[in-house]
Amino acid sequence: MKTRPWLQGGGLAMFYLLPPLAEFLSPARRQFYHQLLPVTMLIRGMLMDLLLLGVLAGIGFLLLDRAAPRLKRILWLPVFFGAAWIAARDISTTMRDPMLRGHLLRLAPYAPGVALAIFAALLLFVPRVYDYCVRIAGVIFAAGGLAVLLVILPKLVMACFSRAPQEQASFTRPVSNAWQPGQTRIVWILFDELSYRQAFEHPQPGINLPAFWKLANESITFSQLSPVGDETDRILPSLISGQPIADVEGDANGRMLLRRTEKAPWQYFDQSATIFAAAKRQGWGTGVAGWYNPYCRILDTVLDRCYWTYGQPVAGELFSRLSTRQSVWENARDGLPLAARLQALLGHASPNQALDEDYRNLLHAGEALIQDADIRLAFIHMPVPHPFGLAPNPGGDHAFDYLGNLELADHALAQFLHSLDTNSSGNDTVLIVSSDHSWRVPIWRGMPGWNRDEEQATNGGVFDQRPVLMVRFPNAAKAERIDRPESEMIVHNLVLDLVRGNVRTPEEWIATLPATTLASNQADLQRDH
Repeated sequence: MKTRPWLQGGGLAMFYLLPPLAEFLSPARRQFYHQLLPVTMLIRGMLMDLLLLGVLAGIGFLLLDRAAPRLKRILWLPVFFGAAWIAARDISTTMRDPMLRGHLLRLAPYAPGVALAIFAALLLFVPRVYDYCVRIAGVIFAAGGLAVLLVILPKLVMACFSRAPQEQASFTRPVSNAWQPGQTRIVWILFDELSYRQAFEHPQPGINLPAFWKLANESITFSQLSPVGDETDRILPSLISGQPIADVEGDANGRMLLRRTEKAPWQYFDQSATIFAAAKRQGWGTGVAGWYNPYCRILDTVLDRCYWTYGQPVAGELFSRLSTRQSVWENARDGLPLAARLQALLGHASPNQALDEDYRNLLHAGEALIQDADIRLAFIHMPVPHPFGLAPNPGGDHAFDYLGNLELADHALAQFLHSLDTNSSGNDTVLIVSSDHSWRVPIWRGMPGWNRDEEQATNGGVFDQRPVLMVRFPNAAKAERIDRPESEMIVHNLVLDLVRGNVRTPEEWIATLPATTLASNQADLQRDH
């Protein structure tokens, strides 16, 4: 029996599954780090797909090898078409640079047609070159099959039988010291990718954000805040530890590795050197309801309450439904060609269903955290207005986009404020509302779903890096806006000062900041909406 067609089939299957396989084989495991552990359900589904697609492609190459020479030449055209489709998607989804990846995703649908036209022209006008391309493609597919046989299959099989413990996506532990009236409480709500410019400075016509605007008129607001990074998995650990982080990855057990600079050695994240550990040492109850970062894993010893979720895709649009929260059979099904698109066409799932479920679950978990007054340091990380769109914006095309997510974030804030205002601890709570980074226009502009309203909102793709920070102290006499540039790292120092009792009033906190230009007249905070 010929082995070459089977190797070629295995190679073609490997190239199709390259995005999730590359994540599995990568030492960094960045996307696996953000998945609920263990990842065996996902890996077993990948193994089943690799075997199934490899066998089917192998049968196809075997039949192709036995075809008459003239027919064989013609039948290679759909192979080139499929290979171009796979290559375009692989390159665009595995590309590390997010801005370049966005542009490649926009061009990817045209690659198969262009490749088909080129190879058809070669077949008609330069058949010798065409035959040479066929031989090269066959060698590449066979080499891929050897890689599957010698490297990928053994690694996948070994990983399938690993006995990693099941991670807790949530837990509740007894709080040693109950909150008492008069004691300071902190509720910190972070809205992922909330832009100061879009929310306050230049809101788009029709966008209504009453909760954000009302809170700004009761708070200390920073209009020139600079972020400490551009990726959530680096920014949040930086803010809660007080030390800037240049890079993050996960080890084989899902623990967080970091380095402070690009050339610094890797080290494990130290949860004992965080604001939550500091609060625990002061006898405070601590809790998190968060998105994307595996908070219950990296902060398990310093939290009394925890819930985290992240249901986004492991690798790219083709695999947009793969998740460790699914069964082996579900992952195997959703890893097959066009499975995600077919599910969407049949109405079984919307493309952004995972993000919508994350939002709803975190809204519920966040309200529960606010209502539990014994959690004196409560942190809530919401997945909006982070794209992709979950709600239609009221603008010209009513698209489900970032602008619609802005209003969704405002609705969430209104619910959180209501929970806080009806809680016995409300009059003793310092409320912090912030974002990790602004709307990263260079990333999202090239992605599917970008529309004319977003183009208009960003003035043709202009990026404004300013995130949001608002701090409302109990019974504050007036609102203030700080217009001097500040780093968002000041929120870390604020939480520590509040936990240690060094700051009790807005005046005391402002005195700890560098000299600033303040706009303290409440009328200055009114926006022309």
